[in-house]
Amino acid sequence: MSIKATKQMHQDTSVATRQIMSEISSRFEIIDSQANWPELQAEKSRLKEILESDTLWQEDTFKAIRSQKKLSSIEAQLKEYERHKALYQECSEILNLANEEKDSSLLNEVIVDLESLLDDVQKYTFRLIMSEEADKNNCFIEIRAGSGGTESCDWVQILTRMYQKWASLNSFEAKLVDEVKGEVAGLKSSTLQISGEFAFGWAKYEGGVHRLVRISPFDSNGKRHTSFASVQVFPEDMAESGAPIIEINEKDLKFEFMRAQGAGGQHVNKTESAVRLVHIPTGIIVACQNERSQHQNKATAIQMLKAKLYQRELQARAQERAERDELLPENSWGSQIRSYVMQPYQMIKDLRTGVEKSEVYEVLDGDLQE
Repeated sequence: MSIKATKQMHQDTSVATRQIMSEISSRFEIIDSQANWPELQAEKSRLKEILESDTLWQEDTFKAIRSQKKLSSIEAQLKEYERHKALYQECSEILNLANEEKDSSLLNEVIVDLESLLDDVQKYTFRLIMSEEADKNNCFIEIRAGSGGTESCDWVQILTRMYQKWASLNSFEAKLVDEVKGEVAGLKSSTLQISGEFAFGWAKYEGGVHRLVRISPFDSNGKRHTSFASVQVFPEDMAESGAPIIEINEKDLKFEFMRAQGAGGQHVNKTESAVRLVHIPTGIIVACQNERSQHQNKATAIQMLKAKLYQRELQARAQERAERDELLPENSWGSQIRSYVMQPYQMIKDLRTGVEKSEVYEVLDGDLQE
């Protein structure tokens, strides 16, 4: 390679690194604005002093547990913040050295590190932005077939698989806690429990109506069909202190027990292990049948009910705030949010942001983060 070509390549690489550094720097401006980091350091020191008390655990166990949990949370926040800052500083120093030495191979290595850091910092920024009360919680995703018959039931099954794949790709745990089979194929409804930090914060944007356009495999004439499914996302009832937020009076509950549907062991299908729970004051109904015992299904059903009641409470608070600001938000659960077109062309369009993507199958395989 000629000296001129080498110089040009070095210049191109330098431009690329400057662009990445600029993007990372912009992200850090957002990160620095999301929390008062010096104040968190001071709070960490204060909590350590409180927990060093010899009498705290004897005098106020609840305060001790709450302080310990809060300290652990702050330490985790500061550790992650400092780790990203240190990586950024390290990359900056190596980049300066590579530019001074005009070392192209070192520069290429730095680009790889910077691209990885940018991806990491972008995800970290999103997590920091998720600062609402329930964002860190686990959640339930409930999917129900809309108009479209068998095609809509198949669409529910496709969406269920999509969210299971999404959970796996993003280190969440997804458990199918309830499903109602369609008469011909697919599912009339399904409920997934998603566990992991910021599960609700990520999943809440999926709430709404999802529209599918494709040539139906169930139509012998090969006609194009449009199907709909509604997705609702409910945060689990979790407080930082470990105390329940939603209290339920047992007198307000009505339980119904039945045999579970679908695949399962002999015990699951031959005993009345499936649970249907009605909350009498609100009329909310939840069901769970995929656990092995009636006791486990009952416990999960109560969790699901608390999640729905908690979501109602959060929505009521949001509406109160909106009324004060004279800006009521549209009911996201009843609005179409995304369209998936598979024939005659392939295109996914998010109707809230206008973002379009032609890689339909990538999205249906769980690539939702974009």
